[in-house]
Amino acid sequence: KALSEQEQKLADSLIDGETRHILESVGLAPVADSLQDMEAVYVEGQLIASHPGLGPDDVQAAMKDFYDSLYSPPMPPFDEIRDPVLRKYARGKTAENVVELYAQIYNALRSDRGGYDDLSFLSMAPDQVKTLLSV
Repeated sequence: KALSEQEQKLADSLIDGETRHILESVGLAPVADSLQDMEAVYVEGQLIASHPGLGPDDVQAAMKDFYDSLYSPPMPPFDEIRDPVLRKYARGKTAENVVELYAQIYNALRSDRGGYDDLSFLSMAPDQVKTLLSV
């Protein structure tokens, strides 16, 4: 059955909230927020690694927490959604959002603007994260 527009909006609102909650619980929210802050005040030639909250130690710790969480991801069950089609959509979309944000972080840190001498802390490509989250 197709979702009504109202069901879709309610689901999307719930998904956005759950996505944010997951990002906070797995350590990616501070990195994502710092990247967003940096984009707002970006100066030509500025390296991501020099921005507050995006130094090598900060990012390395966040990635470790995130990777550790992937073996038992804190994905919400969405039990409050009775419709199984809508519940499956919500789970899939939430996981997709996490993968998408991780890919943005991964690509930004690996870019020419990254400024990291050692990228070994980025041990998983976005496709690997996607597989672990079963998107």
